[in-house]
Parts: sequence; structure tokens; C-alpha cells
Amino acid sequence: MKKIVLSSVQLLITLLLFLSSFSTISKAQENMTQNDSVETKSDSASSDQVTELEKILVTGERVYSTGSSRSIRDFDLNIRPVSTAQDMLQLAPGLVIAQHAGGGKAEQIFLRGFDADHGTDVAILSDSVPVNMVSHGHGQGYADIHFAIPELVESIDVFKGPYFARYGNFSTAGSVQFRTKDKIDGNMLKIEGGEFNTQKFTGMFQIPTISEHQNAYFAGQFYNTDGPVESVQDFQRLNLFGKFRTDLNETSKLSVSASSFSSAWDASGQIPQRAVESSLISRFGTIDDLEGGQTGRQNLNLIYTTTSKDNSSFIFQPYFCQYNFKLFSNFTFFLNDPENGDMIEQTDDRTIVGLNTEYNLIQSIYSIQANTTFGGGFRADDIAVSLWHSPNRRRLTQRVDSGIIERNLFLWAQEELIISPKLRFQLGLRGDYFTFNVEDRLDTSSDQTVNLPHASGYAQEAMLNPKFNMVISPIQSLDVFLNFGTGFHSNDARDVVIEQTISDLEQTFKRQDLSENQINERLTQMNFNREHVGIRTLPRAIGAEFGTRYQFLDRINIGFAGWWLGLDEELVFVGDAGETEISGKSQRVGIDIEGRGQILSWLWVDADVNLSQGKYVDEPADANQIPLAPRITSTGGVTAMHPSGWDVSLRYRYIGDRPANEDGSLTAEGYTLVNLGISYTYVPFKYFVTVENLFDVDWNEAQFDTESRLRNETDPVSEIHFTPGNPLNLQAGISFQF
Repeated sequence: MKKIVLSSVQLLITLLLFLSSFSTISKAQENMTQNDSVETKSDSASSDQVTELEKILVTGERVYSTGSSRSIRDFDLNIRPVSTAQDMLQLAPGLVIAQHAGGGKAEQIFLRGFDADHGTDVAILSDSVPVNMVSHGHGQGYADIHFAIPELVESIDVFKGPYFARYGNFSTAGSVQFRTKDKIDGNMLKIEGGEFNTQKFTGMFQIPTISEHQNAYFAGQFYNTDGPVESVQDFQRLNLFGKFRTDLNETSKLSVSASSFSSAWDASGQIPQRAVESSLISRFGTIDDLEGGQTGRQNLNLIYTTTSKDNSSFIFQPYFCQYNFKLFSNFTFFLNDPENGDMIEQTDDRTIVGLNTEYNLIQSIYSIQANTTFGGGFRADDIAVSLWHSPNRRRLTQRVDSGIIERNLFLWAQEELIISPKLRFQLGLRGDYFTFNVEDRLDTSSDQTVNLPHASGYAQEAMLNPKFNMVISPIQSLDVFLNFGTGFHSNDARDVVIEQTISDLEQTFKRQDLSENQINERLTQMNFNREHVGIRTLPRAIGAEFGTRYQFLDRINIGFAGWWLGLDEELVFVGDAGETEISGKSQRVGIDIEGRGQILSWLWVDADVNLSQGKYVDEPADANQIPLAPRITSTGGVTAMHPSGWDVSLRYRYIGDRPANEDGSLTAEGYTLVNLGISYTYVPFKYFVTVENLFDVDWNEAQFDTESRLRNETDPVSEIHFTPGNPLNLQAGISFQF
């Protein structure tokens, strides 16, 4: 291990010295135009764009909710350091993530009082291609954004709440859209490395084209780390991305992008608190060091855009994705199988074909400006999922084997009415139609140990969701927002078909004149839970919000929002167990506060504070807590980007204590992290150092209330299981633009 680290560090130093030797050649390029404003320094583009809060706010798009300001997100993207996909996600104010499987698994997402697992209530898109996976082998809405290369992200759109017709499935707590650059201004090489045997290599290359109306580039990134744990993660990931854009004529353009990524890793998993307290293992130890996984995704995305002389525009976007996933986990250790252990294996292989279309027309009706948009499309998933009992990564018993065909067709319309500069409305309506077709290929009649419900069949459901947004601007620097809308997240196709099967069996048994007890007995023999009858295929979310955004002296921007969100149900398909957890209606209320300020031409401050409170509606007061739902989160920091070439960023992230179970008897402990970033630009080089967890606090990144049993225990114990967060560590690197 030490030899690997030493050789990696030597390689990094050699490459740094090699690149630095070119600095005398490029010294003449050092003198950049400087004025009272600070230049935005980007590793993927020349530093010729002024980062000034006033200009960004003036040129930003008009927004319809406090949290949806693209101009503010662009400001964050320019000012805040972003080096990973996790960093990109956390640019959404109030969004906090946790990683608990060696870095290769999708992050656990917290937003607006939701533990959204890996994306159940947060829609994530990349260039309008959905990232969330329906009916996933690990969890509904699973959203792995690791296929993205952060240096290629040009803008981030954040839309909190279910108020916008463009966003459908999973957009209950909010939606986050990443948009990649159409072009880069030059070539770039970046080398990074540091503790835990961590290295990352990034290359971006402008491809020569035959016309000034065409542009193409290619990028690649390789990353590996062993992590801080005692059993090395051996995490490796390779990302590739290419985009070609051409102007077909004066009014039409075509963009084609393709990407591929693959990764594999080992993981120490979630460890029980009692094992650490008894000194059985350390905070960075493990109970089962054979956890880990492999995943990959390939995307092909085509976007055709055309405009006409009558101010209308049309977008046609077909896309294709191929995805694979395999995960080994052991959360309960020796609870179910004292001899072999409880390790499970989950797989998911799928193809996705989709289409987005959008037609926009701008017209004037007397003194009112009307912006009418119609959209529609479909998403088709063909999925194969399985679950195995695989102790020591050797398949022993299969528990799930399903083929799923899931389709979502949708239409939406949005009317924006600008009555005057002081009053704007946005009315929307979205319709979604789902079909579910499940083929359960596992015959459990000969294996009584697999006591899970199994059903093949089909189901369907349609839903309409209205949207309403209003903006009042009594003065130029103040916007007041009022938002209302309904949305949904779909349930796993297996849950939907099982509910349909139970309902059909009930009718059959009643026609046979069986008593209620006999019906219950028959269903129990088939491993069906009668409580599943009546669950919603598309549980509805209803939200409302009141907010303001105020701009003061062109250098300070403050947003405030109070919101309410109710859900019909919080049904969860637990991929780890192959079964369903049923929770009833829930309600959440909260307050979001965010501020951005430019103190000097080269000094900025920002802070977000998010408060929320959530409860299950129909549960008793001593059992109505929503497990792991955050009650207070906050992020912020100070950023200096001096004309001399020095950049310094000091940032914090805070999440408060929260209940880990329904009765609040266990607590998931909060934490405060502080990170420091320092860089120096000496054209064409940029040197940078990052200190993570500056004060070296012990913090738990992911925490769960889990019942488990260790090998030497006779009785199971239900307590907090956690993955430790990174200790104090140093990462450094250099980039070279040419």
C-alpha cells in the first residue's frame, strides 16, 4: 500500500514539474486585462468573463420562484469550487448529500425535509435527459450523476417544489438540471492527487472543424482512490464525453453528444455503533470487507432547435441510454443467516429510449405579452432486475428475478402572461400516462425460504397536475412570489403489479364466497400483504410557497421562502430486502433563506439556511417522525478571487441532529464541516490545494437505524449504523491550458 502511494505521489510530482517547465514559454501571456472587477477563472475556458454579481443578476432570466433563479446558480457555479459530481449537486441551496458505499454508489439526497434516498423525490436531469431510474434494483428514483464531468457543466437550473409543468416524475421536493457546454475555448489538462492514494486526471480537447458554424470537443477523466478506510476501496472510474454542434442554417442548429462511464469499487459498508464503542473495530474498520459494486452508463443525446420569424421555436430531442449496475451489500451481517452471513447482490440492466419535444410561441394580446409553450414526449424503460443472497459474493439463493417494461407518455402546456413589469403569471398543466408490465421469472413454490410476494401482470394509471405561479414586483429590486402546484413520484412497477394482483385475488376469493379470515389466510400463504390494497400507483404531492427575493445596492441578493408540501403516501420499495415499506400521508413545512453578497470587487460571501419540520399525518404522536428527515441544514462561505491570481475559498456545511426512526428514540447526529481551497493562476497554469475537513472532526456521513447481529452475538440489536466521513486530508493539483 505504501509503495502504491509513494509511486503515485512521485508520478504526480514529476508531471507537475514537467508542466511547470513550460511556464517561461508562456510568461508573456501572464499579463491579463484587469479592472475593478475580478475575472472568472475556469479550467475549461479562458479567463475573460467578469464575475460580478450586479451583471449576473441583470442578465439572468426572469424566474417564478425564490429558489429557481438561474442567475444565482450561475453565480454559485462561477464562485464556488466544484470538482466532483457531489459538489455540483450541492450547488442547489438546501440540498445535502451522503455517500455510504465507497464512492461508486449514487448519493443519498436530503432536500426540503426529505430523506429522498437516492432520488425518490428529487428529479435530476442532464441536458434534459433524466438521470433518475424508475423501478431500480436498489431503490426507486435511483439517480447516479457520476457520469458527468464537472468541468463541462455550464449552468445549473434549480426548481424547488412541484410548481413547474416541464418537470414530471420525482419532482416533488424539487428538480435539478445540469447543462453541458456547447463549446470550450481551449484545450486543458488537469492533474490532481492527494491522500488516500487519490489521483484524478482530466483532459479536454477542442476538435478542429471545417466551419466557424461548427464546434466539437472531447473530454475524458480518470479517478481512483482507496479512501480513508482500513480495507482499501480500490475505487476507479473512467468518464468520456464528446459533443458536436452545428448551425444548419440561420434559424436551426443541431447538437449531438455522447458519453460513457464505468466504475468499480470495494466498500467497508455501514458499521454498527456498538462495534466501534467496544473496540471491535475502529471508525474506519469494517465488518464485511467484501461489499462493493460496479456500474456504468452510456448516453446518446440529439437536440434539434429551430426558430422562425414569428417568434416561435421548436425543440426535438431523442435520447438513448444503456445502463448496468451490480451491488454487494451486507447491512445486517449475521441476522438472517448466522452461518454464511447476510450479504446480498443486486443487479439492474436496462435500456432507456426517450423523446422530448417543445414548441414555444411568443405573441402580444393588446398590452399583454403571452409566452405559450407546449411540450410532450415519452420515456421507455426495458429493465432486468435481480436480488440474490450472495454471502462472500457467491450466489446462494435468488430472491428476485423480474423483467419490467415501463412506459411514461406525457404532455404539458404552460402559459406565461406578462401583464406589466410589475405583474406576471405562469399557468401550467401536465398530464402523465404510465403503463407497467412485470414478468416475475422466479418460481418460489419449491423454495419456502424465499418468503417474498411474487406476481406477474400489468397496470396503468394517468394523472393531471396543475401549476400556478405569480410574481409581483412592486419595485425594481423586489420580487414577491406565490406558487402552487401538484406533482408525483411513481411507485416501483413491482409494487404496482403486486397491488393489482392482490386486488384481483380479493375479487376472485369473494366470488368463491370465502370469508375474510379465509381470504387473509390465502393471501398470507402467497406472501401477499393485504395492507398493500389501495396503494397509489402515482401518489400525488401538493405544494404551496410564498417567497421574496430582494436585490440591495446591486451587490447583495437575499431570498426568503416559506413552503408547505403534503404527500398522499410514502411507499418505499426496499430493494435490499425485495419488499415494501408502507408509510401513510405526510406533511412538511419549512423556511428557506439564501443570500449572496459582493463585498469588494474580488470578495464574495454566501449562505443558505433551510429549516423544515415533517410528520406522518395518520400516525400517533409518539410514532409520527419521518426518519432521517433533516430539520436544519446550512451551507455558506467566503470566496476571494484577487486580480493577482490568488483564489481562496473557505466554506462550511452543516446538518443538524434528526430522528433516525419513527418514535425518535434514536438520533442521527448532525455535523459541521469546514473546507479550505487555495489556488494560484500563472497563465497558462493554475495550481490549487484543497484541505477537506479543516478541523478534523469525527462525523458520520450516512446513518441508519438498522437491526443487525454480529457473529459472536446471540440476539440482534437495533441501533445506529453509519459510514464515517473523511478525516482531515489534503488534495493538490495543477491544470494547464493550451
